[in-house]
Parts: sequence; C-alpha cells; structure tokens
Amino acid sequence: LLPRVIVSRLWQQYFGEGLVRTPEDLGTRSDAPSHPELLDWLAVEFRDGGEGAPAEQAWRRKRIHRLIVTSATYRQSSRITPEAREADPTNRWLGRAPRLRVEAEVIRDIALATSGLLNPKVGGPSVFPPIPEGALAVSFRSRSVWPTSEGPDRYRRGIYTFWKRSVPYPALSVFDAPNADVACTRRARSNSPLQALTLLNDPIFMETAQALALRVWHEGGKSDREKLHFGFRLCTGRLPDAFEEERLLGLLMRQRTRFVGETAAAVYVSSPDLQKLPTGIDLHQLAAWTIVSRTLLNLDETIHRP
Repeated sequence: LLPRVIVSRLWQQYFGEGLVRTPEDLGTRSDAPSHPELLDWLAVEFRDGGEGAPAEQAWRRKRIHRLIVTSATYRQSSRITPEAREADPTNRWLGRAPRLRVEAEVIRDIALATSGLLNPKVGGPSVFPPIPEGALAVSFRSRSVWPTSEGPDRYRRGIYTFWKRSVPYPALSVFDAPNADVACTRRARSNSPLQALTLLNDPIFMETAQALALRVWHEGGKSDREKLHFGFRLCTGRLPDAFEEERLLGLLMRQRTRFVGETAAAVYVSSPDLQKLPTGIDLHQLAAWTIVSRTLLNLDETIHRP
C-alpha cells in the first residue's frame, strides 16, 4: 500500500490527478485506479529500484520522477482535438499531456529566477518578503508586525516565506496555497482576475519585472527584437511567433511614447529604490521595458507547465 500511495501522489504532481483520484484515501471505498497495472508496476519499481538493481536504488523518488517525465505519456502534446474533448473531456485516459498551472510557491520562484533575483540558498530560518500595504489589517492581533526582509533574504524561495496563521502571505494564498492548519494531499486550482492583478502589481512581482527589464537591457542584445526574444524565451522557454512579436513590440513603442517627458513616472516604474537608480541607462527606455516585462511575467504560459 505504501509504495502505491507514494507513486500515485507523484503522478498527481505531473498530471493533476493521481492514478487513484483520492490521494487521501486508497481504501476499499476510494475510487478504483484508472490504470491499475501501471500503478502496480510503478509501486514495484519504487519499492525494489528496478529489476536487478542494487539495494540502494530502492525507495528512491528521484528515479520515479525520471521515469514519469521521460515517458511518452508525459512528453506528448497538450493540444486537444474536438474528438478527444468529446471522448475524454477530463483527460482521465491520458490521451494528451496535461497543461497545469504550477504551485503558488513556484510561481514566485519562476519570477525571481527569470529576473535573476532568486537567492538559491538552502535551509535557514523563515523570511519576510514584501507584502501589500494594509494586508496586516485583517490580522486577529491589533499590532501584527511584518519585519520585511532586506538583502538576499528578500528573494528566497517561496517555501521559506514566514506563514502567519491569521494572515497567510497574500501572493501565495491568491494562487491557492493551502493554510497550515491541516494536512493537504491535493491543492485546488482556481482562476480569478485577482491572480492577474497580483502578477502585475504585487510588490515582489513589480520588483522582478524591474529586474527582468534591466537584465533584458544588458543581456538581450542590441535591437528591440533581440531584447524581446531574450525576455520572452526566459519566461516561456520559446521564441515568440509573429503575432506575439508584433503585439509586444507595439506595446513597447506605445510605452516609450507614454514616458516621453514623464521622468518622475519613468523613475517610479523602472526602479524599486529611488536612492539607487540604475546608471548609464535612459530610465524612459527602461520604464517601457519594465511594462513589457510585467506583461511577460503575467502570461499564462509563464506560470503553466506546457
């Protein structure tokens, strides 16, 4: 039973549903496995480490992760045909690859890694990244304190964010991160306008957009097209098609026109610290690229597994 439970939950991470739909219950009253022979085979592979494998290969999750992600089932296209939608609307029979939004903590990590701000340090105490102004007003305590971290701690991975029971970290909660009161075997996935607004306006995502714009400016090449291709590929893992390129370059041109003569607005948009403005760069240009970077980080494709 133990290896079956574990491999079903690992499968759930990649396909949205486990081989048994109820990860909290693999008893006699749970749903039957969708692919019972596959479940048994993966459980034996996990328990024994494969046929003829040395004892140290047994119970190694990394091996099961590799088996799943290199399988033809996982590597197939996520495109759906009308016939497939009618025959298997929930993809229970895995006729196509899943296209799922990543977990809340990973969304934040993607933005930090793409912008070059991510602090990869492992372990240590919890950190206090920036939160929206007024977020602590709903706390049960009248004098809740959030000592915002500075320096590298500000950009630690999402799993190190301090979790206040009465005021969960807003940027994680809005993307369906569960609270810490009870165990959670599977997360809900919702879609709401608040999620897009968070990616556009939350302090940490605004800082990542500013850092991404600066990175695109320095590393992306000489022309606008080269810079755009560099930033788009950082966020999505591919180059933009002709339609996407035209729309994004058009956005860049409109923003340049907008910031002409608006130095105060350009400074506010392009830099998180008014005391440490980037040097050697036209801030009007950088502000336009910051808006484009906010757009790239807000794409569905940036926060979804393809």
